[in-house]
Amino acid sequence: MVNEVTLSLYFICHHESRDEVIRDAELVRRVACEKWMPVTFFFSGVELEAILRERETIKWALDGFDLVAAIQGDFFINPRFGMADPYRPELGIMTFNHVPLAQPFLEDQGEYLKGVLPDQIGRSINIAQYGFHKTPVTLHASDGVYALYSAHDVRQQGVDTVVASGEFLDGNERAKGNLYWASGLRHLIRNNGIQLQDRKFYDARHFVDVARYKASLTNGGRVVSGCDSNEVNGMSESANGMSLRDGITRVCCIGDEAYRSGVRLINCNASAHLPNRNGDHADLESIWPWNDVHAMQNAEGNLSWIIRDRNDIISYAVWLVGERHRQRWDVREAKEHLYLAADSALRHEHYGHFFTEHFKYHINQAIGLLQGDKYYN
Repeated sequence: MVNEVTLSLYFICHHESRDEVIRDAELVRRVACEKWMPVTFFFSGVELEAILRERETIKWALDGFDLVAAIQGDFFINPRFGMADPYRPELGIMTFNHVPLAQPFLEDQGEYLKGVLPDQIGRSINIAQYGFHKTPVTLHASDGVYALYSAHDVRQQGVDTVVASGEFLDGNERAKGNLYWASGLRHLIRNNGIQLQDRKFYDARHFVDVARYKASLTNGGRVVSGCDSNEVNGMSESANGMSLRDGITRVCCIGDEAYRSGVRLINCNASAHLPNRNGDHADLESIWPWNDVHAMQNAEGNLSWIIRDRNDIISYAVWLVGERHRQRWDVREAKEHLYLAADSALRHEHYGHFFTEHFKYHINQAIGLLQGDKYYN
């Protein structure tokens, strides 16, 4: 249909503690397995591992609901094996340790693209395959940090689609609704101007009306809207006023209103396989220069939130891992510490003491193993 409006909702899940994982499990149960909403859940490998580890605890906390079995079964799509129903939930992934898809401010990305990304993406895919019997094909950039020069290496890991974020496009609503291509990889753009956790969307009809309006401005007729699961699982209740129950209710009401009003609610994989309305094969480079790194951590989509000295020592450690590997060192332990320090959240200027100490410990361990001394005292 020429004037059809499609809406894709997604949640970013990067947690590890028992309570947080149980909250995400309840969100999946209510929205995906009971309501049958075709939401895409982007899990980091760390959280997928935590779900497997806490499987029995989740069952006990949620009256016998087995999240692992639910994902393994027919609730979730599995496109690699012919199960690509647009109206079912989708298991998407992020990098295992929530590291960015591009290393900010690094001039030569070779070590990162060849030494870090394949390991990080591959681990998440592997745990999804062997632990959950699904092969994810849709990837979300951790904290939205992405650049087009990563597209080829991401595609080589078996990913079909990357979801990037649209802050850098400012008010260009037309551009946010297109399907884009780069290096054979499909790209969806999250519309940052419509986020269901906003207080103004307490009325689901208002959310769907805004989605319909934004879709009317685009060539693709699609709106992709997503947020951290924290926003609806009660972890951010002090900031947005939504308990876990409130968040689930809001999501389900949006689903009801979409169906009632004729907006086609589909998962991200399905959205990435819908052509643009005019059949245009849109090149992402037409709106996004090849070497630009964008993110979703502020309204401008820039990197001003990054603590530069932390980012720079990560870049140094990435280079050093490559050097030691070429010198035939065993760098496996150092890489594990590097990955734990390279979580993009640990570079955020607004995060607190725990994150700082976690970063310092692991980067010191990595540097110590690679050159025998510490960076931070």
